[in-house]
Amino acid sequence: MKIIILEGIATSGKTTIKNLLEKYLQEQNQSYFIIDEEETLMPFLHNTDKDIAKQHLMKTILKYFKQKTDYLIFDRLYFTHLHRTNSEIKDFKEIENLIKNKKGKIIFLKIQEKSISKRIFDTMKIRDKKWGEYVKSKGNKKEIVKYYVNQQKKLLKHLKATSLDFEIFDTTKLDFNKISKKICQTLK
Repeated sequence: MKIIILEGIATSGKTTIKNLLEKYLQEQNQSYFIIDEEETLMPFLHNTDKDIAKQHLMKTILKYFKQKTDYLIFDRLYFTHLHRTNSEIKDFKEIENLIKNKKGKIIFLKIQEKSISKRIFDTMKIRDKKWGEYVKSKGNKKEIVKYYVNQQKKLLKHLKATSLDFEIFDTTKLDFNKISKKICQTLK
């Protein structure tokens, strides 16, 4: 079993990459489970308690580790929880060690800072209203951009501290097909 964790801020392309990886795995007749952020993040979206986050993630991870499959793809896992609970990698070490024992890899999708504003507000025009309301809850336009810029900086800081293998892909130009092909090469 190989484990891929897609991480990055909202609008970085996690869902698009996840869908392209799924298509690739189907074409290769590989078995897989995709664990969406609804399962890893959404039940505790506003949680700020690291112990609650760790307990939830541990339960979710162990559930999927029991599956007989070639690949597990997590659409977000613990990095967003690190951010929301104001934690450090060391606080989630048991989870990281569990994933490391299975040779898990993080695929981090990054947007160049100067493009975050455009990406967020362009996406608000096409995504569902509930998501747009969630983004607006971060404040005015300037505060929203600041929130996502700071979140990406924090996530990249966590990435430097992780003991897991990782790769960073710049999705600023929306070249998701090219990026997914590179990721697929690493799956071989």
